[in-house]
Amino acid sequence: MVARIASIILRLCGALAVILGLLFWSGNAMNLIPIHMLLGILVVLSLWVLGIGQALARGGSWPLAIGALLLGLVVVFFGMRQSSIMPGSFHWVVRVVHLLLGIAAMGVGQNAAARWRNTSPMREEQPSTAA
Repeated sequence: MVARIASIILRLCGALAVILGLLFWSGNAMNLIPIHMLLGILVVLSLWVLGIGQALARGGSWPLAIGALLLGLVVVFFGMRQSSIMPGSFHWVVRVVHLLLGIAAMGVGQNAAARWRNTSPMREEQPSTAA
């Protein structure tokens, strides 16, 4: 249940953050930057929940869990410092990296959620329907 809720939050907040980010690139809705940042924080928190769940699940992947936690830290650090990194005509590179980090966070989170659900003890206890 936790994996499902965190996965839904990750997908919903990630999609909304990408949409807002694209609006910002076009020069629109700049007053919604705090909402974009809140969505990004929710994405990272969901990623961390899924990473920790992956680590604690029986048969879970510690490398995936550590990767999720580290990626979350990178996303937070990069997102908070984005406006001051490489200002000028090449700032578009920073924007693209920010977008790719966000997409990577969503992908790693969804991977962790799927693996967590597949290693769930509830999954193993269900009776087989094959006759």
